[in-house]
Amino acid sequence: MFCTQCGRKFGETDRFCAQCGAPKAGTEAASPQPPPVPETDPSLDWRASMVPREIMGHPDVRVRIEAVTGENPRGMSAEQFYEFARPVMAITGAGPVPPLKLIKDISLPISAKLGMKTSRDTSQGFRNTFGETLAAVLCSLASRSQPLEDITEATNGCVIRSKMLSSIWSWEGDLIITLEAKEEGTLMSAAITVPGQLSDMGQSKRVLKALVEDVMKYRDTPAVG
Repeated sequence: MFCTQCGRKFGETDRFCAQCGAPKAGTEAASPQPPPVPETDPSLDWRASMVPREIMGHPDVRVRIEAVTGENPRGMSAEQFYEFARPVMAITGAGPVPPLKLIKDISLPISAKLGMKTSRDTSQGFRNTFGETLAAVLCSLASRSQPLEDITEATNGCVIRSKMLSSIWSWEGDLIITLEAKEEGTLMSAAITVPGQLSDMGQSKRVLKALVEDVMKYRDTPAVG
């Protein structure tokens, strides 16, 4: 089956199009009503939180995501972004978590083991809390209709899995973003892997550059002095 909005082919288990966010025809009637997306107590300080589910579910962060998706009416809506993230939000924060180094040792080499080629990677530090940086990353993904596929949380950060959408320059790629809380702020590292492709005409580099620029734009500007 193909998307009626953009023509992209659906996977067997897809309920929404990974290209434009449109729902798969017939899924509304066939699928049972899922539980509501978890919401965070508005009084919680999401900027100081280290729990991705609390940050994603906070009303302030939802408002930010609604604002950036509203700027791109042809892309994914805030509701569709949270629909993709619903399973992730239900799992994260449900128990003790390991340190980030252990998670990276396990998750980041997965692409190499699958025979994927790392096209590009980048790192950028921000003088912002983990919560502020994660919120900015979520805004970037939502504004560009990039689905949130998974978050593996750690005591000092998290690993985010998303997608680089297919284009005339490249096939669909796997986007892995690592956020690590530091004493001076938060370090963001990101890498894109594209299976079976020797060159993407610079698309991976452009996507990573846009991610850094988006986080710079959507983050809270640190107070000076």
